[in-house]
Amino acid sequence: AVVDPDTVVFAFISEATAFDYQSSLAVRADYYTYDQILAPRDRIFEYNSREEKLMLKNANAELIVNDKDVYKMKYNSKYYTYNSEYIPKQGDNIKIRVESLSNSSTKDSEIQLEPVEAEVQLPSTTPRIEVISTELAIKEKEYYVYQVRDDYTQVHTDTYGSDTVMTIRAKIVDPGDEKNFYRLLVRSVGIPNQSYEYLQTKYRCVDDFKSGDMIFYDSDLTKSYGWLPANFSNVFDDELINGKEYEITVETRMRGKCLLAEPYVILELQHLSPDLYYYLKDIEIFRISDFDLYTNPIQIWSNVKGGWGVFGAMTYDTHILPFK
Repeated sequence: AVVDPDTVVFAFISEATAFDYQSSLAVRADYYTYDQILAPRDRIFEYNSREEKLMLKNANAELIVNDKDVYKMKYNSKYYTYNSEYIPKQGDNIKIRVESLSNSSTKDSEIQLEPVEAEVQLPSTTPRIEVISTELAIKEKEYYVYQVRDDYTQVHTDTYGSDTVMTIRAKIVDPGDEKNFYRLLVRSVGIPNQSYEYLQTKYRCVDDFKSGDMIFYDSDLTKSYGWLPANFSNVFDDELINGKEYEITVETRMRGKCLLAEPYVILELQHLSPDLYYYLKDIEIFRISDFDLYTNPIQIWSNVKGGWGVFGAMTYDTHILPFK
């Protein structure tokens, strides 16, 4: 679970299962299609419906806010989550407690388990990122592949034929009185043109961005992963920029921009709670590791007492930049 100041708290509560690179808490990357624009914490994690059978549907879960206000969390069968009615505020201390569970794989059979608990402190400040400039360029020649219909009309079938790149210069402003942990999201978003009905989804998104700035350098990431080159991470701390203003340059692309209406870029600096930061860094190492007899086991960071997982929090500064 990840909480933020804009939406109600919800959490996935499941049976313990082997962790793999396709876990529901996999970090989002590369190319995606969505039916809606996601909340900030959903821009970090994705949920895979294949894991529905692991979800505990009869947990006794409650939310405790600042050690005094208690909210019952109810199960949502549509999204397999436990939801509360509370919308957090910056600086809140949030605790989730699960005291009694009914095993989802055993019908009408309740199994009493040890209490499970997790706690997080929302960052008390909002991160700052300021846009200095944007510049658009075409890195590849536009071309189209056509399909001829029965009525001899033509439609584009290659949604990847053009690759339009935006270069963004921005400035991160870091406060100097505390240790801070960040994640930078650079997401290109487009709405398929209505004339191309074969593009069924409402939004098409690309998380692919590149930068040569040292702030994104991570010596532990010795291999590439997906669009991420070796030694590149968009999850970082303020060791290099503590108390300073730091300018960065990033490139993001929009594949098939010619087929999209009103494309834009979400530039978002996320201020992470420490536990969420350590969890994400472990995931980055986990997913590039070789798993054989000679590999040392990787311990994924967890702040869940009596169980496994992460209960994190974030605040964020978001900018919407037209892709034009």
